[in-house]
Amino acid sequence: MKQATKITLYLKPQTSYLIPLFLFSLLLSPFSLHPLLAQVDPPLRLELESAKDQQDYKFAPLAKHGVAVFYQSAILSVDTAQWVFIHYDTNLVRTHLYKIKLPNLCQYLAADFSNDKLYLFLQKPAYKKDTLRNYLLEWNALTHDFQLFELQNYTSPYLSSVKVADDHLFMIVNEQKTKSIIYYNYKTHHKQVLHTEDEITTIESFYIDTAAKKTYTCLFLSNRKASRAELIATDYSGTIKNRVVFPYYEDVIYNSARITLTGKDTLLITGGYSYAKDKKQKGCYSGIYTMQFVNNRFSEININPFGALLAKESGIDMKHLSESNLAMNGHVTQSNGHIFVIAELFYPEYQYTTGSSSYRGFGFYGYDSPTQVFAGFKFLNAYILEFDSQGLLLNEWFFPVQNVLTQSLRNLVNVHQDKERNTLFYYVHKDEIISQLMNGQYVLGAQTATPVELSYKTDLLEYSSHTAMQHWYGNNFLLSGYQYIKNTQRGKGKRYVFFLNKLICE
Repeated sequence: MKQATKITLYLKPQTSYLIPLFLFSLLLSPFSLHPLLAQVDPPLRLELESAKDQQDYKFAPLAKHGVAVFYQSAILSVDTAQWVFIHYDTNLVRTHLYKIKLPNLCQYLAADFSNDKLYLFLQKPAYKKDTLRNYLLEWNALTHDFQLFELQNYTSPYLSSVKVADDHLFMIVNEQKTKSIIYYNYKTHHKQVLHTEDEITTIESFYIDTAAKKTYTCLFLSNRKASRAELIATDYSGTIKNRVVFPYYEDVIYNSARITLTGKDTLLITGGYSYAKDKKQKGCYSGIYTMQFVNNRFSEININPFGALLAKESGIDMKHLSESNLAMNGHVTQSNGHIFVIAELFYPEYQYTTGSSSYRGFGFYGYDSPTQVFAGFKFLNAYILEFDSQGLLLNEWFFPVQNVLTQSLRNLVNVHQDKERNTLFYYVHKDEIISQLMNGQYVLGAQTATPVELSYKTDLLEYSSHTAMQHWYGNNFLLSGYQYIKNTQRGKGKRYVFFLNKLICE
């Protein structure tokens, strides 16, 4: 692993009349609007070598405590395996390496970082006469102590995500056939499951209010007569304190519901909606709604239709907008005290193939008819809306998505806003970071495509996988994934690595 020197990454205008910019300052893009000076050294980076095409490494950002990387390194006995846990500081310099003995055959499922502690949820599948077992590994970032807790009263194999507060573990199970929320004290082993009289269609969102020691859950429920959305408030043990049904509107269908805490006992619910007349187009969004929840009551709904999306110049093939299979996927994030809703427009793309060429013979003409093959989901663009804490619309933007075709749907585009309200849009596709910078409706930087930096100038990237970028802390981001790299320098050879790159926006 090459240890890069610490650098500050930024862009500077050459002359005083230019408006200051901040952007991903790894490369100077040919698409920039102004001549710029930029730092061209590689970003801080770490590499851990792996067997070819193996995804052995897991990591968890720890905010200003750095980042943790962990993996199973060896099997010591039938019952015991050795795991390596490595702590890096915010410059990706290794500070500690721990070798921990854990039950053999444990698999890592999820993580949460809360109150200076990292929690890893581990599961040991049933094997021969042994039953399935679940564990929680706690690492204190201040004292560097490890504790392993077996979850004696929880033996389910299903888990979508976990959250931890104090000694309470909240397990969200949102699988296709199993949907529930388990409230579990991992020191006393007290367990409570959220019960509803009707079937849970989806668990839309789950939020912990650590100041009030309460949890909030948005659920979509259904029975033989109808379906509805509910907000449920509980204490940490799972006891229901309040339960409120979303307001009913004859012409509006709720498609999603995300919770944001905006003040003491005050929530903002944000999500996508569709008009009842369009209900046959499952998954389609007609727009974005916001609702406040104050004093245990919902406010009136505010709706923001996507009519403007269809009217603007965005490079969209208009024939896709009229197809019934058009879908919009939305997700919500919070930055700089504001709420951002990112609705991504995509459609299923198909290709046509034939098995063999046509032929003639004995007066009979035969041919193979083309076969329609699913190629993937083609992304068109992202429609980004910015709201204040009361749910009032502040800004709306387009962010074009280019040449992205994926076999499975995922949230692609993300947003970060600094204290000066400079707003960065970005996504990672294959080996490039696509980004653009705005301040309100003013374009600070044109959309750029920045290649992922490698460790050496003589490195050649053959291919990469599982590449992703996430906000770390402040204006810092982590880029992660696996890369197969060849080096043109004699004696260097080839390597397959797990990597982390630190990116800084200034």
